[in-house]
Amino acid sequence: MRVWVSGSEGRLGAEVCRQLLAAGHEVVGADVAGSPSARVDLLDPGAVARSVAGCDAVVHCAGIPSPEDVDPTDLVRTNTLTTFTALEQAWTAGVRTAVLASSGAIYGTAFSPEPLAQPYVPVDEDSPLQYLDPYALTKDLLERIGQMYARRGMTVTALRFHWILSRQEVRDLVDAVPEQEGARNLWGYVDLADAARACLLALDPRPEHSGYEAVLVASDETRVVRPVEELLREHFPDTELRAPLTGTAGAFDCSRAERVLGWRPTSRWRDG
Repeated sequence: MRVWVSGSEGRLGAEVCRQLLAAGHEVVGADVAGSPSARVDLLDPGAVARSVAGCDAVVHCAGIPSPEDVDPTDLVRTNTLTTFTALEQAWTAGVRTAVLASSGAIYGTAFSPEPLAQPYVPVDEDSPLQYLDPYALTKDLLERIGQMYARRGMTVTALRFHWILSRQEVRDLVDAVPEQEGARNLWGYVDLADAARACLLALDPRPEHSGYEAVLVASDETRVVRPVEELLREHFPDTELRAPLTGTAGAFDCSRAERVLGWRPTSRWRDG
């Protein structure tokens, strides 16, 4: 396949490009940074149209990855319009497969200006969106834009990545990040290579894919040492436990990703 990857110079996009090339695909990178050949203003419809022409699929990784120190208006404008421009120009060019980098922050707990708790765990795709912050809003808008193009006939997969980290970064955070600070993310993460692999799998989803799917992509382990059942009792005593969670088990249900994409986490920081 000839695959267009936005944000190709970024953390996730670069790993997606690496894995695509290793799998024998042709890659067309698009980013506001990096080499002149891949430099594309993703807010410019004409530039995006020229870049995506002749591609078979798009993987949209571009966008502002975190709201810290970013003007909310710029955040919403950039993250929303880059998504719309990518899918509109891809659709016009005849592309009918799209993968979108959504986020587990869509639920609202990650960047909430006030404390929020998940009503139940494990968190799944049906968990309520209770966000109060503009970053989560942009991910909701990203998914809604994807749904619109899916209704037109495009196969769209929105991947709700948890905190994307390498094994070493997780190890470094074990002692560096206070347990209380990690609570808002339920002490979860997803390995960078696993996250990129989900993008590749979404280019050729299983028959169970409905045409539009939003799926959680997270590790099946926590990034802390204490047992998850102790952490949940201490920090979220009112959160309903809908399935057993013991030991180092992660608090996210990624069974839909396995069902529609064939994706399961394979990298764990405790593996050495």
